[in-house]
Amino acid sequence: MIPVFLSLMLAHHADGTPWGWHMSCERFMERSAEIRMDTRLDYRSRMNLIAYLRTKVSEPCSELWTYTPAEIFPALILPLF
Repeated sequence: MIPVFLSLMLAHHADGTPWGWHMSCERFMERSAEIRMDTRLDYRSRMNLIAYLRTKVSEPCSELWTYTPAEIFPALILPLF
């Protein structure tokens, strides 16, 4: 949970309101990597948190869509046999 709180605390507050914060693409990539490695959260919670942080990226970021379908929708990946 510490990386989650750090990502919220270190985010850029452009308009001065606590709910109007944004983060850079680089910071998003760092925080999403930390969240994915956090074993204290279940898989769904990690993906939901990353999806929420993705909405806070304030600049174009082509790296936002680098996740494989298995990371986003693991239930859709069926065995081939």
